[in-house]
Amino acid sequence: MDIKTILIPIDFSENSFYALEYALDLAANHGSTVRILYVNRDESMLYHYLSTSEYEAIRDRALEDAKAMLKDLENKFPKLKEIDYHYHVRRGVPYVEILEELEKNPVDLVVIGSHGKHASKKYFYGTTAEKVVRRTDTTILVTRKPD
Repeated sequence: MDIKTILIPIDFSENSFYALEYALDLAANHGSTVRILYVNRDESMLYHYLSTSEYEAIRDRALEDAKAMLKDLENKFPKLKEIDYHYHVRRGVPYVEILEELEKNPVDLVVIGSHGKHASKKYFYGTTAEKVVRRTDTTILVTRKPD
């Protein structure tokens, strides 16, 4: 299997960092380009309680914070300095945005953590990983951080 491009959705949880480490090893072994995707959840419920300008300020600040954290990944994961990588930030529902990213920019492999920051919601709605696996033909590697 020729793995030219790997997409790694992250949410800054330990499980997503484990997936990132796993994907970086794969990328180094295969000479792959890595695309790191962070989806900033659109907390539209806040919109009803805040003025438009307050909501937009919070939303914009969250995006800027996410971009800063993504830039800082090189400090936490030195392997990033050894490979070709890019990061993207999208806003919305994580699994929907991941699927849209795959549709617009196909990849050879997605490496995703089994569950992330909102793991408690999985019992009601399923995990982001499960939803992506069910809805795409792209090869998916789901990782789980060992206990």
